[in-house]
Amino acid sequence: MRLPDWHDLYVDFYNFKICEQPYPVVWGRDSSLYQPPLWHIQLTDLQAALDRWAKIEDPFKRTIKESEAAHDSWLIYAKDPHAPRYLLMRIFGPNAHSREDQKRFLTELKVEVADKWINGAEYHEPPA
Repeated sequence: MRLPDWHDLYVDFYNFKICEQPYPVVWGRDSSLYQPPLWHIQLTDLQAALDRWAKIEDPFKRTIKESEAAHDSWLIYAKDPHAPRYLLMRIFGPNAHSREDQKRFLTELKVEVADKWINGAEYHEPPA
């Protein structure tokens, strides 16, 4: 897949979540995962999906079809339930919705990174 590089995703995320700028037009649904405090933003590099999303005002309705699974990725982040702060963690994909290792991967990410961050572990912003 050819997604924007990590720094570009970070800048878009920061501008949207912290600076309250408009929702990026190339982002799909932003929603919680079944492993709190994990959340994900739907991403794709498929032009047909991006063209479809451009016509959908409500980002929650910007999703990937099953037939587009090879272009189905998530930007995974943690949201602190006690403070307005976020931790960008990983791009997961392709085939993010139906990968066999999804549950194991998310559980490990939650336990090894997100929960530790909520409990005080420090992680740093990516270099420019």
